Amino acid sequence: MRLTCPNCDAQYEVPDEVVPEAGRDVQCSNCGQTWFQHHPDHAPADEDDAQVEPDAPAPDEETSPPPPPVRHAEEAPQRRQLDPAVADILRQEAEAEHEARRKRQSEPLESQPDLGLDTADQPEDAAQANRRSLEAQERMARMRGEAAPGSDAAVAAVSSRRALLPDIEEINSTLRKDDDRSSGDAHVHGAVDSGLKSNRRRGFWLGFLVILALATVLALVYTNAPKLAQMAPQTDPYLSSFVTWVDQTRVTLNGHVKSLLTWLESIASQSDG
Repeated sequence: MRLTCPNCDAQYEVPDEVVPEAGRDVQCSNCGQTWFQHHPDHAPADEDDAQVEPDAPAPDEETSPPPPPVRHAEEAPQRRQLDPAVADILRQEAEAEHEARRKRQSEPLESQPDLGLDTADQPEDAAQANRRSLEAQERMARMRGEAAPGSDAAVAAVSSRRALLPDIEEINSTLRKDDDRSSGDAHVHGAVDSGLKSNRRRGFWLGFLVILALATVLALVYTNAPKLAQMAPQTDPYLSSFVTWVDQTRVTLNGHVKSLLTWLESIASQSDG
């Protein structure tokens, strides 16, 4: 059968089974015009079949020559072949509608749910028909450049799946906080270590200075013992004992130093020999 667009007069050759018996809405792929197309075998009868003949001209009126015939063949737009994809979509929709209508007609008038009959095949067939219709609508939407009907559901499903996954920004912020905390702890530990090192260094120098001051005081007491004994006679026994102990320590240390020097000289002579 031939479909003619009432808007742009574009013509399409489609199979008869594409249009169901009850008719259907079709759309022009050229201009987007939509109209209701009847099946060729069930076209409605013309409301006015009688053709009214034009009134005969009056005898007194001058008859003008008839206008030249209009060349409709030249002005008519060239017939366009239907896109195979559109024809396939229309055929699938027609099959789906025909299948659904056949299923509805084959249903019994009275249902007896108490008999326990298994009617699981009918919902499956209806679901399959709906799926085919949805696929056809999606293909038509893609051809028109529009969003597919199922895109919203797909976006919602992707969003729900994305909601189940952890937030990358939240994980990065947590890791960043952990890094900042670890760096802060490292700075604190470094400050504590540097403080301990400075305290140890300060303690070492303090102990060294105390020992040096004590040694200086003892050296002054040893060298000035007679003067101190004259100035404070009651300290004479203690000063004498201190001087005697220092002298004995010097003699003992002198002997150890001489023994060490003798041992070193013997080792040096043995190595030379």
